[in-house]
Amino acid sequence: MSILTAPAAFCVQPVVATAANPPVTPAVDQRGNDYADGTRAINDGRWSDAEATFTKIAGQGGDRADAALYWAAYAQNKEGQQAKALETCANLGHKFPQSRWIAECDALRIEMQRRSGQPVSPQATGDDELKLLALNALMQQDQARAMPAIQQILNGNGSEKLKERALFVLANSNSPEAEKLIGDIARGQSNPALQVRAIRMYAAIKGKQSAAMLGDVYQHTANEAVKRAILQSYLISGSQDRLLEAARAEQNPALSKAAVQELGAMAAVSALTQLYHDTKDNQIKSSILSSLTASGPRGMDALSEIAKTEQDLELRRKAIRNMGIAGGASAAPQLVKAYQSSSDPESKRSAIEGLFLSRDAHDLVALARAEKNPEMKQMIVSRLSVMHDKEASDYMMEILNK
Repeated sequence: MSILTAPAAFCVQPVVATAANPPVTPAVDQRGNDYADGTRAINDGRWSDAEATFTKIAGQGGDRADAALYWAAYAQNKEGQQAKALETCANLGHKFPQSRWIAECDALRIEMQRRSGQPVSPQATGDDELKLLALNALMQQDQARAMPAIQQILNGNGSEKLKERALFVLANSNSPEAEKLIGDIARGQSNPALQVRAIRMYAAIKGKQSAAMLGDVYQHTANEAVKRAILQSYLISGSQDRLLEAARAEQNPALSKAAVQELGAMAAVSALTQLYHDTKDNQIKSSILSSLTASGPRGMDALSEIAKTEQDLELRRKAIRNMGIAGGASAAPQLVKAYQSSSDPESKRSAIEGLFLSRDAHDLVALARAEKNPEMKQMIVSRLSVMHDKEASDYMMEILNK
């Protein structure tokens, strides 16, 4: 892919100004028609006319002379006059050393070098954007030479943005050298400060292909931040089996909980249900209930089944309450049944909370009418009193009129 595309100054749609997309220049110059003529020539691909027009504008001086020199060089390059374009860019740097268009000429120079097969050196410029342009060009031109350049950037004192983009270039490469280098960084064997970023970048780009390498890193590190990054990366890559394995085997309760949370984000209901029945740790079970809730309607049936069979009252109450969050209106029949079949007042309260959270005024009114226990009835009415629902309001009037 070419680094330098159609000039952004002449695109209809707005673009972000970069070295590849020069700053937007108005299509109409209110102070004269020459600049507008030049832009039209660029748009039409009339390079010779554009060169003549912008050279004329540059010779007249004024506040657009530096921009005109850049566009003259741009047109010369399009005409195949690379030497002349380089000379024009040099003239721009000499006459206007502070011009923002110098960076655009530098990008033009890098593009010309790449196309002509000349060596491109990212280290030759101090500008981050230009380094990135040169690095991309070098990766297309000669990956073997690009690897030392990437290593130098990653080990150097450049900006975090530059290092992150260098990692991106590295992760997108399929060369064995690139795979080894980013693998070394992800393992913490090189550039430990970049380890977490390398893990996330590698997972995002490689997808499930990253799972084996990241699994190996997970097993051999004691760094909690690194392990958390890998668990998050398993979510990105869709590696449900790896998350389940981590949740089962991890000795650190915080990391086990993190793995369970990522399974919830994946709506991995079957894996979470299996893990719930296998674990003896009530804290992990509680986390699983939260993750099943986060799974939405898909987790509601699992919560309902747990509510029926769980012997631990606290877990049972949480499962009942969370059914309303996960299932919404569809949870109403199970919540009503849980309320009616339970002899535990707290489980009944949880069912009421579930119905309230699912905004089911209809069933709450029916339960209130049938309830003989004053304390339980008062709780139902208290929930109905804050629901903006006609049935709830009608029932409030019914109470007042008794």
